[in-house]
Amino acid sequence: MILQIELIIDFLISVILVQFLFQFLLTTFVPAYILSFFIINWDDRSQLLKKTYLINLTSAILSALIGNLLTFFTLGTSMILALFFSFIFSLILKTIYLKRLPLGQIRELSKLEKGKILLEINDLKVYYPLVGGLLKRQFGTVKAVDGVSLNIKTGETLGLVGESGCGKSTLAKAILGLVPIEDGEINFKEINVDKDDYSKFLRQKIQIVFQDPDASLNPRLKVVDIISEPLKNLLGITKKRELRKHVLKLLEEVSLKKEHLDRYPHEFSGGQKQRIIIARALACNPELIILDEPTSALDVSVQAQILNLLKDLQRTYGYGFLFITHNLAVVNHIADQVAVMYLGRIVELGTKKQIFANPAHPYTQALLKSRIKVDPTSKDIKFVIDGEVPSPIAPPPGCHFNPRCVSDARTKECEFDAPHQMKIEEGHYIWCVNPPKEISSNELTMIEE
Repeated sequence: MILQIELIIDFLISVILVQFLFQFLLTTFVPAYILSFFIINWDDRSQLLKKTYLINLTSAILSALIGNLLTFFTLGTSMILALFFSFIFSLILKTIYLKRLPLGQIRELSKLEKGKILLEINDLKVYYPLVGGLLKRQFGTVKAVDGVSLNIKTGETLGLVGESGCGKSTLAKAILGLVPIEDGEINFKEINVDKDDYSKFLRQKIQIVFQDPDASLNPRLKVVDIISEPLKNLLGITKKRELRKHVLKLLEEVSLKKEHLDRYPHEFSGGQKQRIIIARALACNPELIILDEPTSALDVSVQAQILNLLKDLQRTYGYGFLFITHNLAVVNHIADQVAVMYLGRIVELGTKKQIFANPAHPYTQALLKSRIKVDPTSKDIKFVIDGEVPSPIAPPPGCHFNPRCVSDARTKECEFDAPHQMKIEEGHYIWCVNPPKEISSNELTMIEE
C-alpha cells in the first residue's frame, strides 16, 4: 500500500514538472528569447557584438524564471511578465556590452611613408576541392593559385596581368581573407592574414574596388549611407552629423559634391559610381587597396579620369595598389611593378620599363604582341596566341605554357621539368625551363628554389 502511494506521488510530481517545463518553454522562454533576439540585433552597432546568442539566452532564462515566479503571486500572466522583463534585461545587457566595446574614431586620411613593404606573399597556394557523387567525395582540385610570391610597397602599384581564369581574382580574395589558403603565407605589415582570424584592423587597412560599379552599390541606400557603412560596421560610429561631415570630405577627395550625398546609385553615371566606390574604400583610412579591373566596365574617356584620380590619391597619401587587369595599356599607364600570371603561377616579374621594353618570357612576349593597335592601313590582327588556356584541374606537366609556347628555346625538357626562377637583371625575373636565346648567358643568373 505504501509503495503504491509513493508511485502515485512520484507520478504526480513528474506530471507537474512536465507541465511546468512545457509552460516554461512555450509560454515564457520562447517568446522572451524571440523578443530578446530582435532587441539585441536592432541597430547598426549590434553587428559589432560577439556571441549574441549568450545575451539572448541569459535574458530569456532570467525573464522566464521571474515571469513564472511572479505568476504564483497572481501579479499577471507569465507570458506578459516574461516579455516585459525580457525587454528590460535585453536593453540592460546590450548597453553593458556596447559600453565595453573599443569603438574607433573617424580619422583624417593620413600620408604613408613611401617605399616600405606593405604586403608580402610567400609561396601562396589556393586550391578549390572538386566534390561529386552521392557521398560528395573529393575527386580532384583546382589549383587556382600555385606557388605565388609577391611584394607590394607603399606608394607603388603592382600591376597583375594575365588571361581570364589564371587566378588573379582568387589571389585578391586570398589577401582579403575570403578563401582558405592551402599553403604559404600572406603577411600585411608582419601580421599574418588568415581567413579564420581576419581581424578588424586588417579589414580597415585592406580595401577593394570591384569591377562592376552597379553590383557593388546597394540600390536602396543613399550615397551618404553607402560610404558611411564601413565607419558604422568597423568603427561603431553612429552619430549622423559626424558621419555626414566625413562622407562629404571623402566625396570631395574623389571630385564629387555636396548635392550628391542624398542621391541613389541609379542617379549617377558609371564613372561617378566608381568614384563613390573609391570613396567608400577610403572611409577607414586604408593602406592597401586592391583594384580588381576597376576601369573595364567604363568608357575610354572615363577610364582616364579614374586612373588619374587613383594616381593623384596615391601621390598624395602613399597608398599601395594591387591593380588587376587585362588591359596592358592601363598597366603601362599606372603600374610601377608588373607581374605576369599564367594558370596560377607568376611567369615574369619586373618593373614596368623592364616588362614592356625587354619582355623575356615567351608568354609575356605573346601578350605584348597580341595588343590591338589602331592602324587605318591594316585591319588584320597580326598576332594571336595559339590554343586555349589549359584546365587548372589537369594542367600540363612541366611548364604549364609549353603546349602554346612558340619560343625558339623550347625543348622536350619543357614538357617534363618544372620552371625555375631566372634573374634577367636586377629586379627582373622569369620562371622558365630554358633561358631565351636572345638573352646572353652573362646576363642570366639561375636562382635555386
